[in-house]
Amino acid sequence: MKWWWTSLLWVSVLTLGCSSGSSKKSPDLGGVDVPPPPGDVIDPPAGPPARNPRRLTIEQLNRSLPIVTDGLSWTEDFGEGEVNLFEVLASTLGVPDYLLVTEENLEPSLIVTKFLQDAAQRICVRWVERDKTLPLEQRTLVTHVEWASLSEVDVKTSLRTLHLRFFARYIPPGEDDAKVQAHYDLFQAASGAAPAGAEASDGWTAICLALMNEPEFMMY
Repeated sequence: MKWWWTSLLWVSVLTLGCSSGSSKKSPDLGGVDVPPPPGDVIDPPAGPPARNPRRLTIEQLNRSLPIVTDGLSWTEDFGEGEVNLFEVLASTLGVPDYLLVTEENLEPSLIVTKFLQDAAQRICVRWVERDKTLPLEQRTLVTHVEWASLSEVDVKTSLRTLHLRFFARYIPPGEDDAKVQAHYDLFQAASGAAPAGAEASDGWTAICLALMNEPEFMMY
């Protein structure tokens, strides 16, 4: 019976070797799979680990908007002077108070998206109205020479500057960029539907709203 126990032991060893996920063929054991020896190289994963998208914190958004708009924040005056609505709505938007909330949830959420849309509507109107009264060297929205120009070359020139301002994306002049083209199409649609004399204003308001609500602006 000793030979029977010996055979059973060998079957158990070989079975364990075959069940290993990182095994190699061994010619010494008839080509069966056995685990690799210590220190043997194992193939690395196919790519970097996946990461869920995160948004900017409310504080980061509050600081970013005045940078891209050259000083404009989401403020309102309710009769007692202007207040910053990101600060007023901080608890609603999930900003930690370090009493009940100690960590901000940076998952994309509808409530933050909705309030950012409200902020954009308030800021963009003010930005357009201010920008069209300034000389070229002081403008931060429309950076081609004639503010009211609707020409494709002029509009795309300013769009490339805005992509650099909002997303740090440099697009060389003349490069056929899909996002610039999409925003130019939006400008044409908005300006084409505007009342006489408001074509450029409505076009650039639509562009401002679109850029502030691009996921690329608030996500990383």
